[in-house]
Amino acid sequence: MKRSVNDKQKKKVNIWKWAFIVLAAFLVGCTLFVFKQATKQNTVQRDVVTATKNSSSNHTSINVSMNKKQLNGTINYYLKQQQKGQKIKYRFYVGDAAILMGTTKILGQNVSFSLYTMPTVTKDGNIRLHAESVAIGSLSAPTSFILNYVRNNYNLGSGITINSKQKTITLNLSKMTNKQKITVRAQKIDLKNDDFRFKVDVPLE
Repeated sequence: MKRSVNDKQKKKVNIWKWAFIVLAAFLVGCTLFVFKQATKQNTVQRDVVTATKNSSSNHTSINVSMNKKQLNGTINYYLKQQQKGQKIKYRFYVGDAAILMGTTKILGQNVSFSLYTMPTVTKDGNIRLHAESVAIGSLSAPTSFILNYVRNNYNLGSGITINSKQKTITLNLSKMTNKQKITVRAQKIDLKNDDFRFKVDVPLE
């Protein structure tokens, strides 16, 4: 009986391990999408280079704005590509909160899970997700335990920082770049007013 309980607890931990890894993948994917959108601004970049050819600056900035509909569409398109061939299914929804929702099988039964977070922007342009609650089916799970487990057992790289005591997940945009050396800083995340703004720094050389 004790072994059965331990097995069930292990399965719950595994669900949240994968759920969090999915969330991390989404965050990185969303950042890469912004990178991709920025690199498509070829005409704009050429105009900026021409206008600043006599300037000593070696980079320029592009403002990117999105609303919830655009953000949700982008996120879930990315997640759909990542889920091909996987048993666990999930989606991300930005509404009054940023929510990761999904289903998986435990002992042959479909079980739903959800992670509710509230995103904010740090003073250095990174994104901080405040984990408000996690749930497996209709049962609440200890947020600090789940975050602490993932932090101690999985290497998420320098791009993501977990603080289990404060129940936060920080996406360090300043430590992420692509081969074009484009960097992204968050400027505003306003769920209430449907306003999401980023500043993309693009090298001119």
